[in-house]
Amino acid sequence: MAGIDKIIAQIESDTSKVCDSILNDAQSKADKILSAAEKQADQIIADGKEKTAARVVDIKNRGDSAADLEEKRVLLRAKREIIATMLREGLRSAKSLPDDAYFALISGMVEKNSQPGEGVICFGEKDLKRMPADFLSKLNTVSKGSITLSLEPAPIEAGFILKYGGIEQNCSFDAVFAGESENLSDKAGRLLF
Repeated sequence: MAGIDKIIAQIESDTSKVCDSILNDAQSKADKILSAAEKQADQIIADGKEKTAARVVDIKNRGDSAADLEEKRVLLRAKREIIATMLREGLRSAKSLPDDAYFALISGMVEKNSQPGEGVICFGEKDLKRMPADFLSKLNTVSKGSITLSLEPAPIEAGFILKYGGIEQNCSFDAVFAGESENLSDKAGRLLF
């Protein structure tokens, strides 16, 4: 039986070697798979960190842009309010000029806005009452035509209305400031800012 024991021992030895070889191959393949999986996991983590960092930068940039835009909106709104206040104050100041300065301003406006031919100038009730006695003759010296005074008060607070035939030119301070508000706002903006 010693021969059978030798054969069994040989088979066991061969089987053990084959099993060890299979286990070693399996362990080697498992190590390679594990190593590849670890590398892939590391790459996924690195890509995730990179994408997250890029998203954080993008979100921060969008937040900064939104904050800058809001700051500009607030600043623009403040500038517009300052300019509007200045224009209101300018209109109020023009309306409350002393009589000599006020009627000198009116004279300049008539010179600029008068037309050749016969016209009628209309003032508001307050201006009709405070108008210098020789003012109409002064207006006719600067006018491009001849002007007569309407004794009917116009529905304006300050300034005048010029009538030539059926055409009226509203030169009231309110109308002039309203018509020139964009231009005046631009000029005020350049002066202030």
